[in-house]
Amino acid sequence: MVVFLSALVPFFGCGNDARDAPRFSDDVVRQLDDAVADQMRFNDLPGAVVGVWVPGEGRYVVAKGKANLETGEVRNVDDPFRIGSITKTFVATAVLRLVDEDEISKSDKLSRWYPDFPNADRITIDDLLSMRSGIAEASDIDILWDAYKEDRLAGISTGEVIERSMGRSARFGRPPDQRTEYTNVNYILLGEIVERVSGEDLGTHITRNVLEPLGMKNTIYPVEDDLPGSLHGYHRDIARVKLVDTTTINPAPIAGAGAMISDVSDLKIWARALCTGKLLEPETHGARLQTRPVRGWPGHIEYGEGIVNAGGFCGHGGDLFGFNSQMLYLPQRDAVLVINVNRTDPYDEPAAEAITRDIIRILFPKYAANGW
Repeated sequence: MVVFLSALVPFFGCGNDARDAPRFSDDVVRQLDDAVADQMRFNDLPGAVVGVWVPGEGRYVVAKGKANLETGEVRNVDDPFRIGSITKTFVATAVLRLVDEDEISKSDKLSRWYPDFPNADRITIDDLLSMRSGIAEASDIDILWDAYKEDRLAGISTGEVIERSMGRSARFGRPPDQRTEYTNVNYILLGEIVERVSGEDLGTHITRNVLEPLGMKNTIYPVEDDLPGSLHGYHRDIARVKLVDTTTINPAPIAGAGAMISDVSDLKIWARALCTGKLLEPETHGARLQTRPVRGWPGHIEYGEGIVNAGGFCGHGGDLFGFNSQMLYLPQRDAVLVINVNRTDPYDEPAAEAITRDIIRILFPKYAANGW
């Protein structure tokens, strides 16, 4: 399952953020170290980076394990990684900023840009944002993942993915705005709509309207196949025999649904900004936080407009070949959690989610009863 918010500092380790307390107590750090180590052993993780900031209480920022299994190079806290579906939080914010600027309306129909798409005269921007378009997950998996399994560098364009989805209307679930169903094609379409409305490519638009206003210098929307830096990602192959190096991929097929790259320091900035509505009008931000249960997801996780409510935590997760991440913000404590591991496994619980659960049980036990 792919599931998975204003301090502006360029690097989280310097201690310049007045919100940051010193390290947690030795006992808490020991518990956190043990929890991360246990999950790394249990999930056979090459490496992990964990950032936790709780103003007035402490911070915990560590990198563990290997960045490269072949060379033995160690993992660093500032390694850039593929953030997968956390990309959706940026795309949704770009869309909602266009709404605030009266460039588009959430009631606009998909037919304005894609008149031939199934149900285009009924699907709205709001339906796409909130995963209520009726585009079924079954077609989504076939389109996005089967081709990647065969060749992660396959020359598939974003437009071709949309065309394939258009050709599978018989597999669509039900009419729009009847059920929340997590589907990547929603955000691939939204990314293309941003380009058509703004006249800019999606990466340029997000950089100018989201990243630069927040001082986020380590986040990119890639157009190349390579991952900057020396971190490698690994994916369990279909036969469960070995880990395959999946660092290099063509980002076009996943596009606005999961292509972006970031690091822990930038995601710390983004977590607070996203969930406090820093870039949006208050009414727009309030509407995006209205979440609903998602078909097939655990009961404690609900979806809004490019945002997740996970047992009282706001944020999003991301999973893309070799990289699994969680980014969460707890409003009641102004706390941020960012976790990334450089391994994915299609058969097991996402490891970043497992580490997040253990951290919540240690630091926020009241919220552990909310499904964590």
